[in-house]
Amino acid sequence: MEWFEEGHYYHIYNRGVGKGTIFWSDKDFRRFIKKYVYYLYPSVQTFAWCLLSNHFHALIRVRTVAEQSRLFNLKKEHFLSDKLHGNQDPLNKPFVASRQISHLMNSYTRYINCRKERTGFLFEGSLKRKRVIDDDNFQHLVCYIHRNPIHHGIVNDYRGYKYSSINDFLIGRRSFVEVAKVLEDFGGRENFLHAHEEFKMKIDDGETDYLE
Repeated sequence: MEWFEEGHYYHIYNRGVGKGTIFWSDKDFRRFIKKYVYYLYPSVQTFAWCLLSNHFHALIRVRTVAEQSRLFNLKKEHFLSDKLHGNQDPLNKPFVASRQISHLMNSYTRYINCRKERTGFLFEGSLKRKRVIDDDNFQHLVCYIHRNPIHHGIVNDYRGYKYSSINDFLIGRRSFVEVAKVLEDFGGRENFLHAHEEFKMKIDDGETDYLE
């Protein structure tokens, strides 16, 4: 997997082999998020995420080594008690985002292979990623990721979908998502919600054909 650059924003996503299932139950969704936080939180910030039965999306920013070190010292007890991956200051051994993502994908694959008594690959190739180019692109992706369950015909209202970060914004659910940064970027909660509805209109009008 290619390296991610410090301080840059990325849309990351992947799906199951042959578009096959990667999440079979509520337990699987929750296990993936637990592993996501364990492996990725030390190296990236997350601004939006969504898990569907056969694929997932996340919008991230790669932490700098200095930011990793500040986080390590702020939450040292979580690292040393194995609630977060790593046991030494990143100034001595920095987290590499691409490596942390590989840990996540491999660990979740092992979990599923054991639980489902299967072997082989679970995900279709290496993780896909696109660099976020500007604020408009960032906001577009937040809306796209949250509305993805509608795009795939899973629900009629994205706000009721259980396996995304949308409720972190709607009901203040405690999470690892950078809610304050996202709302600031949109200019507040009202604009955040309005942008999601505008995005719906763009899809209905056929004005966007972003990735499947």
